[in-house]
Amino acid sequence: MQPDSQTSFRLGHMDCNKMICLQDQISELPDEILISILSFLTPKGAARTSVLSSKWRYLWTFFTGHMLFTKDEWHVDWSRLVTQINEIMKLHKGMSLEGFTIDFCKVCSVEDIDHWIEFAAKKRVKKLQLVFGSKRIATLGRCFTMIQVRPNLNFEYLKVLWLVKLNLREGAAMNCLLSSSPNLEKLCLCDLDGLSELLVPSLCLMLKVLHVVRCHPLRKLEISARSIEEFRIIGFRVDIKIKELHQLHNLRFGDRRHRRTTLSDLMAHLFGILPMCQLKELTLDVWTWQFGLPKLNYLRLAIVPTEGDEMLSWMYLLEAAPVLHTLEIYFCWESGFVQTLAMFDMHRIQPNRCIKVVKAAQFVGLPDVDT
Repeated sequence: MQPDSQTSFRLGHMDCNKMICLQDQISELPDEILISILSFLTPKGAARTSVLSSKWRYLWTFFTGHMLFTKDEWHVDWSRLVTQINEIMKLHKGMSLEGFTIDFCKVCSVEDIDHWIEFAAKKRVKKLQLVFGSKRIATLGRCFTMIQVRPNLNFEYLKVLWLVKLNLREGAAMNCLLSSSPNLEKLCLCDLDGLSELLVPSLCLMLKVLHVVRCHPLRKLEISARSIEEFRIIGFRVDIKIKELHQLHNLRFGDRRHRRTTLSDLMAHLFGILPMCQLKELTLDVWTWQFGLPKLNYLRLAIVPTEGDEMLSWMYLLEAAPVLHTLEIYFCWESGFVQTLAMFDMHRIQPNRCIKVVKAAQFVGLPDVDT
């Protein structure tokens, strides 16, 4: 067998004329399958396959997976990473991408960001993440990275959008993004400047998750999308207007300006703007001292029972009073005795261990309930 262009190895202890040709069976696969295999790799890993054979040399440029650019992945400084991003974008020939992520904490400025966003729209990305700071920790200083989205861009395929530590130029860019993203399912905005007003339009029919975290200039948030199931809002003095959120079941709310001095005021505010009764999970992101009762040792509650009420909505008061000694519950039957109370099970109450005395005044008992 004569050697050809395929890889061959000469064995030192064998006759010089004896060659073993190793068939490159992977390269014999159809291009569609090879590209699918490459798409399980990172862009950096896919590019390295160009050394395998002449057929693989440019095959990686049709990569359809998630383009991920992070410091941990590329191990370069920011300026070199920007060069790498632009070179890979220029070489990419595929029609679509699963995702496009740039995640880098220490960034002074980004001149190419608008070009990257246009590239993501052109490649029909499903997941777009532009993170120029920590997602978890509030970062100080200005957001030097400004974006301006052209109105004619189409994000029809976009399902997940993360924007962290950016300047949105008075929200015009955000409005363009949302108005051109009808299939968006998850929107996460964190530490954004230049966003004083945010409108989540009704055309976002698929939106399930909405996070708006520490966007300090934001003063007005209007939500017309009706399919949201998880809503997280942590900010300063945001005026929230919501039309209908019948599917909302997970809420995290944080108000760091102390506009509401008691937890009761906060809950009254939430009940006024959100469908609280349908929630399955609630997280209140508040500083504990804001609602603390550190010296309270006697608590008297006058409760007016209503039909179907478990009468445990006041439990937060027990957590706010760490040295509470006596709890007295006074039942007011102003509207007559309620026959169909759901339950009043003291075993469900888990107060602090300092409580020594529990009194129940005018409690006449309920049928089939162990008190």
